[in-house]
Amino acid sequence: MPPRRSPSLRSPSRRSLPAIALLSAALFAAVTTELLPVGLLPQLADAFGVDEAGIGWWVTAYAVVVALGAVPLTSALTRLRRRTGLVLLLLAYALSNAVIVLAPGYAVALVARLIGGLAHAGIFSAAVATAVALVPVQRRGRALAVVNGGVALALTLGVPLGTAVGEAAGWRWAFGGTSVLLLVLAAGALRLVPGDLAAGGHAPAVLPALRRPGLPAVALATTAITLGQYTVFTYVTPVVLASGVRLEHVSLVLFGYGAAGFAGVLVAGLVADRHPVAGLRATVAVLLACVVAVLLVGAAAPTVAVVAVWGAAFGALPTLVQTVALRVTDGSDAAPAVVNATFNVGIGGGAVLGGALLEAGPAGQAAVAGGLVLLGLLLTGAARAGGGGQAHATGVRSPDVRRTVP
Repeated sequence: MPPRRSPSLRSPSRRSLPAIALLSAALFAAVTTELLPVGLLPQLADAFGVDEAGIGWWVTAYAVVVALGAVPLTSALTRLRRRTGLVLLLLAYALSNAVIVLAPGYAVALVARLIGGLAHAGIFSAAVATAVALVPVQRRGRALAVVNGGVALALTLGVPLGTAVGEAAGWRWAFGGTSVLLLVLAAGALRLVPGDLAAGGHAPAVLPALRRPGLPAVALATTAITLGQYTVFTYVTPVVLASGVRLEHVSLVLFGYGAAGFAGVLVAGLVADRHPVAGLRATVAVLLACVVAVLLVGAAAPTVAVVAVWGAAFGALPTLVQTVALRVTDGSDAAPAVVNATFNVGIGGGAVLGGALLEAGPAGQAAVAGGLVLLGLLLTGAARAGGGGQAHATGVRSPDVRRTVP
């Protein structure tokens, strides 16, 4: 008797839509957890008896673990059904936050935080790979836009809400709340993610994928762009204040950045399926203009406007990068893992580089950050010539990426 085939994916099934929404919620929880220490630095430093720089290492070390762990962890989980891997990652993340809540000291909390970073790396890769496996190839961009909407929502709502909870009730309630949310999502994944969705039974072919011209170009471009982005954005509060915005209004400016990012995700979903490379290049060009302008305009109203446009451009970036990476690798699981790693190299490296450039002044910062984003823009041109994804480009369906596990 021939093996049972998965349902046709010419259009998303009814159950794929709730599953994709759950994947979006998983990224919402992941990014909220990742950035919680930023808003709760004083409370965490006081609780664990260290200075704020010690808690700052939670963010840096977390990004390093994500960057180093994304590809190996994705490889290790490919022998499992996608649902099983996702549930295990969500449970590990929930446990990490629970241990932080109960930790007797800084060392235990830091180890738990690093375990959470590893789970975070796996969740991002798993969410992208699962989303594109649930839809036909010509709808990948829209599926990824929904999933990445969770990131934008975390920046707009999740992190401010977590910070508010931590300030009102104590930091343990904030971390405990994210732990409960992750447990709920793990239970939801068991119900909503199809059980017959397999990762292919073998490690993602990272080295063969990197031998294609397209994926290395995408990876290098993403690293350069995010380095330039976070060289400036990590220290954007002093920039906004220097423009004349009052301290009590900075949070509103950053809220506008996050809200615009959500709009950028929606636009990316409309563009990614038809013109992913052109959309990516246009987005990076806008990002380049904003990274330079925000440092140089020097007046409150234009700065606020630039920050909003900047948020929209950066909000669109992940969906477009992921779509291009999947296109040039014919949907390989290596693509989201590599993109995830390179984003976090840029995030961690940009924070360090930005700190080193604080004494260089706005012109020096603009030259370095703008140069990095410009390099990324030039490298995105190589993705067009990178090959791969020809089925996508011509409108011919690629082979069904859902596989039935016996």
